[in-house]
Amino acid sequence: MDKTSLRTIFLEKRMTMTQGEVADKNALITRNTVEFLKTWKSLTLHTFLPQQHKKEIDTFRIISALRVHVDPLTIVVPRIIPGTRQLHHFILLPDTTLTENKWGIPEPVPSTSQEVSAEIVDVVLVPLLAFDRSGYRVGYGGGYYDRFLALCRTDTLKLGLSFFEPTDDISDTDPFDIPLDYCITPLGIHRFI
Repeated sequence: MDKTSLRTIFLEKRMTMTQGEVADKNALITRNTVEFLKTWKSLTLHTFLPQQHKKEIDTFRIISALRVHVDPLTIVVPRIIPGTRQLHHFILLPDTTLTENKWGIPEPVPSTSQEVSAEIVDVVLVPLLAFDRSGYRVGYGGGYYDRFLALCRTDTLKLGLSFFEPTDDISDTDPFDIPLDYCITPLGIHRFI
């Protein structure tokens, strides 16, 4: 199936989940993510922040749980550069001021946050709507994360988060698509490397 079809199908599937289903799946994804990452002795983790109105995975919950299990832990979050398809990256502290952009995505205020390079990131929690058995993903179609992942170190782990299990195949991947190394779902961890 192609990206456009998968985007439509999986966004609709996500939006029709009940609040109870979302809460249950978030709890399982958080547990699986913490189990996967808690063995790191030191970790710089880049994560998206959720659009609540689109029922995205609650990465705030994952951040809170990881702060208990990984020390030292540095959390990095993106900010979209207006008028571009580029992200800048900032350290997220417990007292960081966040504002929502025009898409409802919480972002750090640049004037009060420390900007960092993509090269310091050890693990990226990658947003997605769907993924396939080869580790390719369908996002919202802006290409922000493929551009960002291309700037990361070659050993940076690309870890998708999904409410749903993989589809068989995304038929229209292209050379700019960067596959995931792993994807965490409520049922477990899918490995692609």
